[in-house]
Amino acid sequence: MILFFGGGYCTEFLVPLLEKKKIISTHSKIPYKAQFKDFEFVERYKLIDFLKQKKKYFPKITHILISIPPNDKGDLVVKEICDDRKILKNIKWIGYFSTTGVYGDHRGRWVKENSELKTKNKRSMNRIKAERQYLDIFKNHGLPSHIFRLPGIYGPNRSIFERLQDPNFRYIDKKNQFFSRIHVEDIANFIFKSMLKPTPGNVFNLTDNYPCELEEILIYACNLLKKNMPKKISLDSKLVSEMTKSFYKENKKVSNQKIKKVLGSDFFYPTYKSGLRAIFNKYYKYQKNLLK
Repeated sequence: MILFFGGGYCTEFLVPLLEKKKIISTHSKIPYKAQFKDFEFVERYKLIDFLKQKKKYFPKITHILISIPPNDKGDLVVKEICDDRKILKNIKWIGYFSTTGVYGDHRGRWVKENSELKTKNKRSMNRIKAERQYLDIFKNHGLPSHIFRLPGIYGPNRSIFERLQDPNFRYIDKKNQFFSRIHVEDIANFIFKSMLKPTPGNVFNLTDNYPCELEEILIYACNLLKKNMPKKISLDSKLVSEMTKSFYKENKKVSNQKIKKVLGSDFFYPTYKSGLRAIFNKYYKYQKNLLK
């Protein structure tokens, strides 16, 4: 039995790979209908309701994936897992979704899993707390925890193409500002491979091969859509939110060499070009009304 603490976009693409497994997913709330098509096969609970009856399920759980954002104290469910480690007798794998934001600003240089965590962003600092909690339950209690640091996630219905349909979209003009990214199908694939080949106590950057500037991606996407480039704005523009500004305060290129060495180098979409081309071919190529 597999448990998702927080079921959302990434787990939507993982569910089809787990077709022969019973899956439970917790949510902050349960919508009237499943948001994602494959979630009709998932047994879903509000988080608070699941925790009331966790002793019923925990002895059957073999894999746990946590994607709930932490708070100032760290992760929201690690205590629930640690306190009941004795009834998690069949547990084989625990995965925690963190963020490459934990590295902070490295002035555009490459970072690896052992690089200094320099972030001054409160959200990312909370992720560091959560990471340490999950590494601690491996070291102190032998629970098979894995940390996956994710960059910007894109995929069907969540890509630069959707942003380019907004006539008010503007992009920030800042040279040598590097961003890393990962296609959601590659996240699902590598998580599935990790579940099959646990390596407890490891931290992995789960990102594609090619960090680059946003402008490079925009040029490629606009050429596919046959659209003009959106207008540029400066970082200090009133149109730029404080959250967006916080992303631009931290600049690094994230290496994926470790995860390729441990779990294999077979990315479906090793760069943004292959990922965006696949999305375009499936969803946009024949929608002539978008080609303006």
